[in-house]
Amino acid sequence: MNTTGAALGGIGAVVLGVILLAYQIGQWKGGDPTPKLHYFMGMTLAALLFLGGGILGAMGGGAAALGDGIGSFLLNGASSVDVTGQKPKTTGAEKVGLGGVVTGLALLAFYVGMIKSGRGDVKGTLIRGALTGVFLGAAGGLIGSALGLIRTSGNTVGDMILGNL
Repeated sequence: MNTTGAALGGIGAVVLGVILLAYQIGQWKGGDPTPKLHYFMGMTLAALLFLGGGILGAMGGGAAALGDGIGSFLLNGASSVDVTGQKPKTTGAEKVGLGGVVTGLALLAFYVGMIKSGRGDVKGTLIRGALTGVFLGAAGGLIGSALGLIRTSGNTVGDMILGNL
């Protein structure tokens, strides 16, 4: 992907995330009785299960590894420069470890149980929170930094849970 395409994708993600956030604020101002906590828990689920090592993180890591592999192969073939021993580049984002995944799955199970037991009113708020987290977290910025802190604390909580089993 070229720089212009990446910039447009990032701008599109920010626009979608801000639209969802504005919609949710409008819902709250209009008298939506669903507590704000469920929206932010949706963002937490996005941080732990989709971004930074989750589904989207794994896809991004796979694409980066494929691109590095192809680039290394072509550079080696074209110039006979061996680049296989170089350290791969990282994105700098906090990765979700096993503890973070355990925390995310426990949170997801809690919400699935809550929705199945008759609290279906939190479903839409939770989904909007998760989508906002994915869009704004993938685009970076202030929300992306906050979601990085959520991933770090999720890893810590999950590691504590796993250490006590």
